[in-house]
Amino acid sequence: MIVICPLVIFHELGHYWAARWRGVAIDSFSVGFGPALYQWKDKRGTVWKFCPYLLGGYVKFLGDADPSGFTTTDSHSKSSITHKRPWEKIVIAFAGPFANYLLAFGLIVTMVITVGLPDVNQPIIGKVSTASRAKGLLFPKDKILEIQEQKVDSFQDVLKILESTPLQDSLRFSIARDNEVVDVELKAPASPTSREVWRGNVGIVPACTWKKNFYGGYFGNAFEVFIQESKKPLELFKKSNVTQLSGPLGIAQQARDTLEHADFGTVLLLMASISIALGFFNLLPIPLLDGGNILLSMVEWVLGKPLPNRLTQALLWGSILILGAVFLYSSFKDLEKYTIIQSILNYIRH
Repeated sequence: MIVICPLVIFHELGHYWAARWRGVAIDSFSVGFGPALYQWKDKRGTVWKFCPYLLGGYVKFLGDADPSGFTTTDSHSKSSITHKRPWEKIVIAFAGPFANYLLAFGLIVTMVITVGLPDVNQPIIGKVSTASRAKGLLFPKDKILEIQEQKVDSFQDVLKILESTPLQDSLRFSIARDNEVVDVELKAPASPTSREVWRGNVGIVPACTWKKNFYGGYFGNAFEVFIQESKKPLELFKKSNVTQLSGPLGIAQQARDTLEHADFGTVLLLMASISIALGFFNLLPIPLLDGGNILLSMVEWVLGKPLPNRLTQALLWGSILILGAVFLYSSFKDLEKYTIIQSILNYIRH
Protein backbone atom coordinates (compact mmCIF):
# COMPACT_ATOMS: atom_id res chain seq x y z
CA MET A 1 0.00 0.00 0.00
CA ILE A 2 2.81 2.40 0.85
CA VAL A 3 4.64 1.82 -2.42
CA ILE A 4 1.89 1.02 -4.95
CA CYS A 5 -1.14 3.12 -3.92
CA PRO A 6 0.46 6.57 -4.48
CA LEU A 7 1.61 5.48 -7.96
CA VAL A 8 -1.88 4.36 -8.98
CA ILE A 9 -3.50 7.50 -7.54
CA PHE A 10 -1.05 9.70 -9.49
CA HIS A 11 -1.91 7.67 -12.61
CA GLU A 12 -5.61 8.38 -12.10
CA LEU A 13 -4.90 12.06 -11.45
CA GLY A 14 -3.30 12.16 -14.90
CA HIS A 15 -6.60 11.01 -16.40
CA TYR A 16 -8.49 13.44 -14.16
CA TRP A 17 -6.56 16.56 -15.16
CA ALA A 18 -6.56 15.66 -18.86
CA ALA A 19 -10.33 15.11 -18.73
CA ARG A 20 -10.85 18.42 -16.94
CA TRP A 21 -8.72 20.14 -19.62
CA ARG A 22 -10.92 18.71 -22.38
CA GLY A 23 -14.16 19.62 -20.58
CA VAL A 24 -15.21 16.13 -19.47
CA ALA A 25 -17.30 15.98 -16.29
CA ILE A 26 -16.00 13.62 -13.61
CA ASP A 27 -18.60 11.65 -11.66
CA SER A 28 -16.27 10.35 -8.97
CA PHE A 29 -12.64 9.97 -7.94
CA SER A 30 -11.89 7.17 -5.51
CA VAL A 31 -8.80 6.64 -3.38
CA GLY A 32 -8.92 2.91 -2.68
CA PHE A 33 -11.65 0.37 -3.43
CA GLY A 34 -14.74 -0.84 -1.64
CA PRO A 35 -17.45 1.07 0.24
CA ALA A 36 -16.68 4.73 0.89
CA LEU A 37 -15.50 5.49 4.42
CA TYR A 38 -15.66 9.21 3.74
CA GLN A 39 -16.78 11.23 0.74
CA TRP A 40 -17.74 14.73 -0.33
CA LYS A 41 -18.89 16.46 -3.50
CA ASP A 42 -16.95 19.44 -4.84
CA LYS A 43 -18.43 22.45 -6.63
CA ARG A 44 -17.97 20.76 -10.04
CA GLY A 45 -20.10 17.79 -8.97
CA THR A 46 -17.25 15.30 -8.54
CA VAL A 47 -17.65 12.92 -5.61
CA TRP A 48 -14.30 12.32 -3.87
CA LYS A 49 -14.16 9.04 -1.95
CA PHE A 50 -11.79 7.42 0.53
CA CYS A 51 -12.26 3.65 0.64
CA PRO A 52 -10.74 0.96 2.89
CA TYR A 53 -8.84 -1.20 0.38
CA LEU A 54 -5.86 1.01 -0.40
CA LEU A 55 -4.52 -0.88 -3.41
CA GLY A 56 -5.10 1.93 -5.91
CA GLY A 57 -8.12 3.90 -7.00
CA TYR A 58 -10.11 4.99 -10.03
CA VAL A 59 -11.68 7.96 -11.80
CA LYS A 60 -15.14 7.65 -13.38
CA PHE A 61 -16.16 10.09 -16.12
CA LEU A 62 -19.65 11.15 -17.10
CA GLY A 63 -20.69 8.61 -19.74
CA ASP A 64 -18.70 5.70 -18.30
CA ALA A 65 -20.82 2.64 -17.57
CA ASP A 66 -18.30 1.50 -14.95
CA PRO A 67 -14.94 2.61 -13.49
CA SER A 68 -13.00 0.62 -16.12
CA GLY A 69 -13.83 3.31 -18.70
CA PHE A 70 -14.05 0.71 -21.44
CA THR A 71 -17.85 0.61 -21.77
CA THR A 72 -20.03 3.71 -21.98
CA THR A 73 -23.64 4.72 -21.60
CA ASP A 74 -25.68 7.10 -23.73
CA SER A 75 -25.50 10.66 -22.49
CA HIS A 76 -26.80 13.84 -24.10
CA SER A 77 -24.49 16.08 -22.09
CA LYS A 78 -21.69 17.77 -24.05
CA SER A 79 -19.40 17.12 -21.07
CA SER A 80 -19.80 13.34 -21.45
CA ILE A 81 -16.76 11.33 -22.51
CA THR A 82 -18.92 9.77 -25.25
CA HIS A 83 -19.23 13.13 -27.04
CA LYS A 84 -15.51 13.90 -27.14
CA ARG A 85 -13.54 13.59 -30.35
CA PRO A 86 -11.26 10.56 -30.78
CA TRP A 87 -8.07 12.58 -30.36
CA GLU A 88 -9.38 13.96 -27.07
CA LYS A 89 -10.12 10.44 -25.82
CA ILE A 90 -6.59 9.44 -26.82
CA VAL A 91 -5.12 12.35 -24.83
CA ILE A 92 -7.21 11.44 -21.76
CA ALA A 93 -6.24 7.75 -21.96
CA PHE A 94 -2.55 8.55 -22.53
CA ALA A 95 -2.42 11.01 -19.62
CA GLY A 96 -2.43 8.23 -16.99
CA PRO A 97 0.70 6.41 -18.19
CA PHE A 98 2.35 9.76 -18.95
CA ALA A 99 1.72 10.79 -15.32
CA ASN A 100 3.50 7.62 -14.18
CA TYR A 101 6.55 8.38 -16.29
CA LEU A 102 6.51 12.00 -15.07
CA LEU A 103 6.26 10.87 -11.44
CA ALA A 104 9.11 8.39 -11.95
CA PHE A 105 11.37 11.14 -13.26
CA GLY A 106 10.44 13.35 -10.29
CA LEU A 107 11.25 10.54 -7.84
CA ILE A 108 14.61 9.93 -9.52
CA VAL A 109 15.45 13.67 -9.42
CA THR A 110 14.58 13.67 -5.70
CA MET A 111 16.82 10.64 -5.20
CA VAL A 112 19.75 12.23 -7.03
CA ILE A 113 19.43 15.50 -5.08
CA THR A 114 19.01 13.93 -1.63
CA VAL A 115 21.20 10.83 -1.64
CA GLY A 116 22.99 10.78 -5.00
CA LEU A 117 23.37 8.22 -7.76
CA PRO A 118 23.03 4.52 -6.98
CA ASP A 119 26.20 2.48 -7.33
CA VAL A 120 25.36 -1.22 -7.55
CA ASN A 121 28.31 -2.29 -9.67
CA GLN A 122 30.05 -4.23 -6.93
CA PRO A 123 28.97 -7.93 -6.85
CA ILE A 124 28.13 -7.65 -3.15
CA ILE A 125 24.80 -8.88 -1.79
CA GLY A 126 22.80 -6.24 0.01
CA LYS A 127 19.60 -8.15 0.81
CA VAL A 128 18.31 -11.71 0.61
CA SER A 129 14.54 -12.01 0.35
CA THR A 130 12.78 -13.92 3.12
CA ALA A 131 10.98 -15.91 0.40
CA SER A 132 14.19 -16.64 -1.48
CA ARG A 133 15.67 -20.02 -2.32
CA ALA A 134 18.95 -18.47 -1.18
CA LYS A 135 17.70 -17.72 2.35
CA GLY A 136 20.12 -19.28 4.82
CA LEU A 137 22.70 -19.96 2.12
CA LEU A 138 23.61 -16.46 0.93
CA PHE A 139 23.88 -13.48 3.26
CA PRO A 140 24.21 -9.67 3.10
CA LYS A 141 27.81 -8.52 2.56
CA ASP A 142 28.70 -11.75 0.72
CA LYS A 143 30.90 -10.91 -2.27
CA ILE A 144 30.21 -13.06 -5.32
CA LEU A 145 33.43 -14.24 -6.96
CA GLU A 146 32.10 -16.82 -9.42
CA ILE A 147 28.80 -18.29 -10.60
CA GLN A 148 28.79 -21.53 -12.59
CA GLU A 149 32.61 -21.26 -12.63
CA GLN A 150 32.34 -17.94 -14.50
CA LYS A 151 34.24 -15.01 -13.00
CA VAL A 152 32.13 -12.13 -11.72
CA ASP A 153 33.39 -8.54 -11.66
CA SER A 154 30.10 -6.63 -11.26
CA PHE A 155 26.48 -7.24 -10.37
CA GLN A 156 25.66 -6.86 -14.06
CA ASP A 157 27.79 -9.98 -14.62
CA VAL A 158 25.69 -11.71 -11.96
CA LEU A 159 22.45 -10.82 -13.77
CA LYS A 160 23.81 -11.92 -17.15
CA ILE A 161 24.85 -15.33 -15.81
CA LEU A 162 21.52 -15.82 -13.99
CA GLU A 163 19.70 -14.88 -17.18
CA SER A 164 21.57 -17.47 -19.22
CA THR A 165 21.36 -20.31 -16.67
CA PRO A 166 18.27 -22.55 -16.95
CA LEU A 167 16.31 -23.00 -13.74
CA GLN A 168 16.63 -26.74 -14.32
CA ASP A 169 20.35 -26.54 -13.43
CA SER A 170 21.67 -26.20 -9.89
CA LEU A 171 23.33 -22.83 -9.31
CA ARG A 172 26.90 -22.86 -7.95
CA PHE A 173 28.37 -19.79 -6.24
CA SER A 174 31.88 -19.04 -5.06
CA ILE A 175 31.55 -16.49 -2.24
CA ALA A 176 34.01 -14.36 -0.26
CA ARG A 177 32.69 -14.29 3.32
CA ASP A 178 34.58 -13.28 6.48
CA ASN A 179 37.96 -13.52 4.73
CA GLU A 180 37.14 -17.04 3.51
CA VAL A 181 36.03 -18.44 0.16
CA VAL A 182 32.83 -20.46 0.50
CA ASP A 183 31.11 -22.62 -2.10
CA VAL A 184 27.31 -22.44 -2.15
CA GLU A 185 24.91 -24.48 -4.27
CA LEU A 186 21.25 -23.63 -4.87
CA LYS A 187 19.25 -26.68 -5.88
CA ALA A 188 16.94 -26.41 -8.87
CA PRO A 189 13.23 -26.47 -7.94
CA ALA A 190 11.09 -29.39 -9.02
CA SER A 191 9.83 -29.42 -12.63
CA PRO A 192 10.64 -25.93 -13.93
CA THR A 193 9.77 -25.19 -17.55
CA SER A 194 12.54 -25.22 -20.14
CA ARG A 195 12.23 -21.44 -20.66
CA GLU A 196 12.65 -20.47 -17.01
CA VAL A 197 15.98 -19.05 -15.90
CA TRP A 198 17.53 -18.28 -12.52
CA ARG A 199 17.21 -14.52 -12.90
CA GLY A 200 14.28 -13.44 -10.76
CA ASN A 201 14.35 -16.73 -8.83
CA VAL A 202 17.35 -16.21 -6.54
CA GLY A 203 15.91 -13.35 -4.48
CA ILE A 204 19.03 -11.24 -3.92
CA VAL A 205 19.59 -7.54 -4.48
CA PRO A 206 22.96 -5.77 -4.67
CA ALA A 207 24.35 -3.67 -1.89
CA CYS A 208 23.82 -0.05 -2.82
CA THR A 209 26.13 2.84 -2.12
CA TRP A 210 25.40 6.40 -3.13
CA LYS A 211 27.66 8.74 -5.09
CA LYS A 212 27.16 12.49 -4.66
CA ASN A 213 30.25 13.59 -6.53
CA PHE A 214 29.24 13.44 -10.20
CA TYR A 215 29.26 15.54 -13.33
CA GLY A 216 26.44 16.71 -15.59
CA GLY A 217 24.09 18.25 -13.02
CA TYR A 218 21.12 16.80 -11.17
CA PHE A 219 18.73 16.65 -14.10
CA GLY A 220 21.29 15.23 -16.53
CA ASN A 221 22.19 12.40 -14.17
CA ALA A 222 18.56 11.81 -13.23
CA PHE A 223 17.65 11.56 -16.92
CA GLU A 224 20.32 8.88 -17.46
CA VAL A 225 18.90 6.79 -14.59
CA PHE A 226 15.38 7.40 -15.93
CA ILE A 227 16.35 6.07 -19.38
CA GLN A 228 18.00 3.00 -17.83
CA GLU A 229 14.89 2.22 -15.77
CA SER A 230 12.60 2.83 -18.78
CA LYS A 231 14.49 0.21 -20.80
CA LYS A 232 13.81 -2.60 -18.32
CA PRO A 233 10.15 -3.30 -19.25
CA LEU A 234 11.10 -3.10 -22.93
CA GLU A 235 13.88 -5.65 -22.45
CA LEU A 236 11.48 -8.03 -20.71
CA PHE A 237 9.00 -7.90 -23.58
CA LYS A 238 11.75 -8.05 -26.20
CA LYS A 239 12.85 -11.38 -24.74
CA SER A 240 9.19 -12.50 -24.47
CA ASN A 241 9.95 -14.23 -21.18
CA VAL A 242 6.82 -14.07 -19.01
CA THR A 243 8.51 -16.23 -16.38
CA GLN A 244 10.29 -13.11 -15.11
CA LEU A 245 7.03 -11.24 -14.47
CA SER A 246 6.24 -10.44 -10.85
CA GLY A 247 2.68 -10.40 -9.62
CA PRO A 248 1.26 -8.44 -6.68
CA LEU A 249 2.81 -10.87 -4.17
CA GLY A 250 6.27 -10.52 -5.71
CA ILE A 251 6.02 -6.73 -5.81
CA ALA A 252 4.78 -6.68 -2.19
CA GLN A 253 7.70 -8.87 -1.11
CA GLN A 254 10.17 -6.61 -2.90
CA ALA A 255 8.56 -3.52 -1.36
CA ARG A 256 8.72 -5.04 2.13
CA ASP A 257 12.37 -6.03 1.74
CA THR A 258 13.21 -2.52 0.53
CA LEU A 259 11.31 -0.77 3.32
CA GLU A 260 12.91 -3.03 5.94
CA HIS A 261 16.29 -1.97 4.56
CA ALA A 262 15.29 1.60 5.57
CA ASP A 263 17.22 3.19 2.70
CA PHE A 264 15.39 6.30 1.47
CA GLY A 265 17.17 6.31 -1.88
CA THR A 266 16.39 2.65 -2.57
CA VAL A 267 12.70 3.20 -1.77
CA LEU A 268 12.57 6.12 -4.22
CA LEU A 269 14.29 4.06 -6.92
CA LEU A 270 11.91 1.13 -6.37
CA MET A 271 8.86 3.40 -6.60
CA ALA A 272 10.25 5.02 -9.77
CA SER A 273 10.88 1.60 -11.33
CA ILE A 274 7.36 0.35 -10.50
CA SER A 275 5.81 3.62 -11.72
CA ILE A 276 7.55 3.18 -15.09
CA ALA A 277 6.41 -0.45 -15.27
CA LEU A 278 2.86 0.64 -14.45
CA GLY A 279 2.91 3.26 -17.21
CA PHE A 280 4.39 0.82 -19.72
CA PHE A 281 1.96 -1.98 -18.85
CA ASN A 282 -1.05 0.34 -19.21
CA LEU A 283 0.08 1.38 -22.70
CA LEU A 284 -0.17 -2.18 -24.02
CA PRO A 285 -2.90 -2.34 -26.70
CA ILE A 286 -5.13 -4.62 -24.64
CA PRO A 287 -8.77 -3.72 -24.06
CA LEU A 288 -9.41 -2.71 -20.45
CA LEU A 289 -6.00 -1.00 -20.33
CA ASP A 290 -5.30 2.57 -21.44
CA GLY A 291 -3.54 1.25 -24.52
CA GLY A 292 -6.72 -0.58 -25.50
CA ASN A 293 -8.76 2.61 -25.14
CA ILE A 294 -6.21 4.44 -27.27
CA LEU A 295 -6.41 1.74 -29.94
CA LEU A 296 -10.23 1.83 -30.01
CA SER A 297 -10.19 5.63 -30.26
CA MET A 298 -7.80 5.39 -33.20
CA VAL A 299 -10.15 2.89 -34.89
CA GLU A 300 -13.05 5.26 -34.23
CA TRP A 301 -11.01 8.10 -35.75
CA VAL A 302 -10.38 6.08 -38.92
CA LEU A 303 -13.92 4.68 -39.27
CA GLY A 304 -15.68 7.87 -38.26
CA LYS A 305 -17.80 6.05 -35.67
CA PRO A 306 -17.32 3.89 -32.56
CA LEU A 307 -17.21 0.10 -32.79
CA PRO A 308 -20.50 -1.71 -32.07
CA ASN A 309 -21.20 -2.18 -28.36
CA ARG A 310 -21.44 -5.98 -28.76
CA LEU A 311 -17.92 -6.10 -30.21
CA THR A 312 -16.46 -3.92 -27.45
CA GLN A 313 -18.11 -6.19 -24.87
CA ALA A 314 -16.51 -9.24 -26.50
CA LEU A 315 -13.11 -7.52 -26.50
CA LEU A 316 -13.61 -6.55 -22.85
CA TRP A 317 -14.27 -10.13 -21.74
CA GLY A 318 -11.40 -11.41 -23.87
CA SER A 319 -9.01 -8.98 -22.21
CA ILE A 320 -10.34 -9.92 -18.75
CA LEU A 321 -9.49 -13.56 -19.49
CA ILE A 322 -5.99 -12.67 -20.77
CA LEU A 323 -5.14 -10.36 -17.86
CA GLY A 324 -6.69 -12.79 -15.38
CA ALA A 325 -4.50 -15.60 -16.71
CA VAL A 326 -1.37 -13.42 -16.45
CA PHE A 327 -2.36 -12.40 -12.90
CA LEU A 328 -2.89 -16.02 -11.79
CA TYR A 329 0.31 -17.23 -13.46
CA SER A 330 2.51 -14.48 -11.98
CA SER A 331 0.92 -14.95 -8.53
CA PHE A 332 1.56 -18.70 -8.70
CA LYS A 333 5.22 -18.09 -9.67
CA ASP A 334 5.54 -15.70 -6.73
CA LEU A 335 4.08 -18.29 -4.34
CA GLU A 336 6.45 -20.96 -5.65
CA LYS A 337 9.39 -18.98 -4.27
CA TYR A 338 8.25 -19.58 -0.69
CA THR A 339 9.86 -22.63 0.93
CA ILE A 340 6.59 -23.92 2.41
CA ILE A 341 4.87 -23.74 -1.00
CA GLN A 342 7.82 -25.52 -2.61
CA SER A 343 7.51 -28.31 -0.01
CA ILE A 344 3.76 -28.69 -0.63
CA LEU A 345 4.23 -28.79 -4.41
CA ASN A 346 7.06 -31.33 -4.14
CA TYR A 347 4.87 -33.51 -1.93
CA ILE A 348 1.98 -33.33 -4.43
CA ARG A 349 4.26 -34.10 -7.40
CA HIS A 350 5.77 -37.13 -5.71
